[in-house]
Amino acid sequence: ASTIKVTINGTNDTATVSSATVAIDETDKAVTTSGTLTSTDVDNPDNTFTPDSIVGANGDLTIDANGHWVFTANSAFNQLNVGDKVEETFTVASVDGTPSTVKVTINGTNDAATVSSATVAVDETDKAVTTSGTLTSSDIDNQDNTFTPSSLTGTHGNLTIDANGHWTFTANSAFNQLNVGDKVEETFTVTSVDGTPSTIKVTINGTN
Repeated sequence: ASTIKVTINGTNDTATVSSATVAIDETDKAVTTSGTLTSTDVDNPDNTFTPDSIVGANGDLTIDANGHWVFTANSAFNQLNVGDKVEETFTVASVDGTPSTVKVTINGTNDAATVSSATVAVDETDKAVTTSGTLTSSDIDNQDNTFTPSSLTGTHGNLTIDANGHWTFTANSAFNQLNVGDKVEETFTVTSVDGTPSTIKVTINGTN
């Protein structure tokens, strides 16, 4: 009699692992996003991963043994304007070493500018009065002190503003009919280049 011995050696059967692709909008604080990967593995328990902590260019990602991952940005990324984005892909692995990826995209949003306003008062004269000034803006998404040029027709006069925030109001009358204590007022709305509104209020005071 003789025997035939057959040995079947186990091999690593690659797991089937999910991946993740997420996109989030930047805010005034460093954003955080999370999720859970899954794995199916004939050799190992399903949904089992190698815990890891990865430092990226735009933030850090951690993943635990159950596939739960958390991404935390390392900046508020307020400098990103609408249409701008930063992307990063992290590579993680199931417990048997099968790689997968978590791709995080941070999209820019419009952060409202801080814009000055103006309130001016002028006395009427024998001619239509003119007054002017300059608004300022501070904007993390756009160049500071940049405005949407505009020409506005009001009830008592016209106002123009240029791209640098310099505005000029020209009355459409001498307003000689105004007596001491009388006045006419008008408020014009203008915007910085990102659309943040501001106002210019002009008062024309009567004189004797």
